[in-house]
Amino acid sequence: MDTVKLKGKHETLFSKTAFRNLMEPLLVLFNKAVSEVFENREYYIAYSIPGGVYGYFKDFEISDDEINALKSKINKLISANLDFQQEILPKEKVLRYFTENHRSDIIELLQSKPNDLDDSMHLAHLNGNGELFFNHVNEHYERLDKFRLFRFKKGFFLIADPDFFGRVMPQRLEISKYLKRFDESEETMKQLGIESIAQLNDVIENGELPEFIKISEAYQAKRIGRIADNIVCHPLKPRLIFLAGPTSSGKTTSANRLAIELKVLGKKVLIMSLDNFYLPHSKIPFDPETGLQNFELITALDLDLFCKTIYQLMDGESIYMPRYHFDGKGAVPDDKPTSITPDTYLIVEGIHGLNPDLWQNTMNIDSYRLYVSALNTLNIHDHLPLSTSDHRLIRRLVRDHLFRGYSFNETIKRWPDVMENEYHSIFPFQESAHAIFNSSLIYEIAVFAHYAPGILRPELAENEVIREEVKRLNRILNLLKPINPKDIPPTSILREFIGGSSFTY
Repeated sequence: MDTVKLKGKHETLFSKTAFRNLMEPLLVLFNKAVSEVFENREYYIAYSIPGGVYGYFKDFEISDDEINALKSKINKLISANLDFQQEILPKEKVLRYFTENHRSDIIELLQSKPNDLDDSMHLAHLNGNGELFFNHVNEHYERLDKFRLFRFKKGFFLIADPDFFGRVMPQRLEISKYLKRFDESEETMKQLGIESIAQLNDVIENGELPEFIKISEAYQAKRIGRIADNIVCHPLKPRLIFLAGPTSSGKTTSANRLAIELKVLGKKVLIMSLDNFYLPHSKIPFDPETGLQNFELITALDLDLFCKTIYQLMDGESIYMPRYHFDGKGAVPDDKPTSITPDTYLIVEGIHGLNPDLWQNTMNIDSYRLYVSALNTLNIHDHLPLSTSDHRLIRRLVRDHLFRGYSFNETIKRWPDVMENEYHSIFPFQESAHAIFNSSLIYEIAVFAHYAPGILRPELAENEVIREEVKRLNRILNLLKPINPKDIPPTSILREFIGGSSFTY
């Protein structure tokens, strides 16, 4: 398979910094190194994080000397600059290969979905001990020599992009709120008996899905209830709550559900979306590389109007709230005035809610900062997690198609700007939050598999780059038994992306 030649930010997205194109070749090298340094040692890549992954060995806790031996072996493989052997094989041959290599996780995955998966089977290896992927793996040796591998708790971090990792993660990883949410999610999944797509398929096949959905939703409701308790009991008694997160993290539903939990505690609440402070389209600059207006930048917002609105509300004034109608004309005042009482909580939600450029002018008002993201810990197989960025991209593709009038072409073309803005203006502030809420639901990716055939149609792609991306996502979603959304409750965060929510957006 030929590597697609890309330009500009699309090159950045699809061939350099995207998780699959930096992390996946390093995963191949790591797998090869493990097979040579150890014999019959099984390991598990638990989840992806900014710049890398966290994993652990299943039957022992790795030592510093063993980490150093693995690093040395990987460095030798990088220096050798060997070409990966890559094949697209029929399902039967892939099953035979991984049976011979004792990979029960991949065998269970392929057997859990009996339909024709021949187009999905991408095998990448260096003289044996291969890995299963769903796209061609690009060998970016010139960038992989910066990789990091080090112990953490009982496992290890394997970092393909140390700059990204260092920009986002705190120096003292043991105090990271972000990592604690991942650990919490993984523990929940272990309690429910689901850690992989194969196990989710089994739940669906065995008719256990309705109860599983209820339990998954209850876990999430319990967590957001705890956050409401923490806000009310906070010693500073903050009335202003900034709720932020990357695109498609479920911020709007999270804000509504937090409001419900605060009301259960007897509090009054007003929600204000940063979307209502967009400038007129004529004032939003075009990106010179994509040719599209960049709505992801904080400068796309009318910050002066935002600060004025906050101060007026908190001072008890009656104002006509700005309302943005996505017609390109900018915000217009509501027909009816709004005011709040001194005991009302004001929730401000939007992608830039933790950005100091937004709230630094309100620093004299005590605030509580909440970060929301879809921290997925459902793995494709033992050595390949479903990345959080892929998870959110799939959410956005479905929502844009169903409710915003955007085809997958438009959404994928805008994704480079989304990722670049997140890198600079969202991820670096996540640890400044008082709390982090994981909006990911264990079962949700199978719901998107229900919608994918009607939305992700490669024959409608505008160019080869987008076509290959759509095919890749389809291959992943095709591994899942689709879930019909009829059993999903109207208060679920998932309803923000597929419709049918009891909340108003």
